Amino acid sequence: MKISINIIYRFFLVLLFSIVQNSYAQNLSDTEGWSSIEVGLNISNKLSFSVSEHLRYRNNISTMSSYFTQLETSYEIFKDFNLGGGVRFIRKNDDVGNIQGLETHFRYQFEINYKHNLKMLTLFYRLRYQHKNELGLLEVEDNIPNEYMRFRVGLGYKFKDSGLGLKLKGELFNQIQKENIENGFNRYRLTFESYKKFKNFGKVSLFYGFQKNFNRIELKQKSILGIKYKYSFDLY
Repeated sequence: MKISINIIYRFFLVLLFSIVQNSYAQNLSDTEGWSSIEVGLNISNKLSFSVSEHLRYRNNISTMSSYFTQLETSYEIFKDFNLGGGVRFIRKNDDVGNIQGLETHFRYQFEINYKHNLKMLTLFYRLRYQHKNELGLLEVEDNIPNEYMRFRVGLGYKFKDSGLGLKLKGELFNQIQKENIENGFNRYRLTFESYKKFKNFGKVSLFYGFQKNFNRIELKQKSILGIKYKYSFDLY
């Protein structure tokens, strides 16, 4: 018996909302809201650039956490194997302690991406190194950089001739800075994403994530509700 695309899509949406409700039932420490707008520029079938603006809220999506601009590039070395890099200029809202206000942070990253297509299914993998620190402060002023190696695997499914797709991603964070007692694997994130590609309009994605810390002083866990939009220009 043939199952329609709408039935499958609704099933995954019901699954998504069930996960969200279950997270609330577990009294998670916080819920964050993430949103972004991205413009991509495909120079060739191998080289691409993008710029994006991001806004994030915390405290059950009631307080602005940060906003930032991100620049990224990716180059395909061989089929489905890409090298990428990016920089992020961050304004972070510090509303805790005696000194509060907006802080300026800078982050850069390098990554390797690989995907394996199996008809309508796609397996994808990413290894990323990232380095972030606050601008205007020295290390002697407790400005210790945050360095991570991040390992992500995922599974994607595309509905034929509809522009609809689903992704399930899992990521493990390994903190590598030597000065911090929280070194090693200390965080993981699970993300479920649903997207729709529109002709001559771009791509809209909705996602839900669950993130948990372990082997850290602050065992904070949170759920993430997000929306993102991307439009790409092809120059070839």
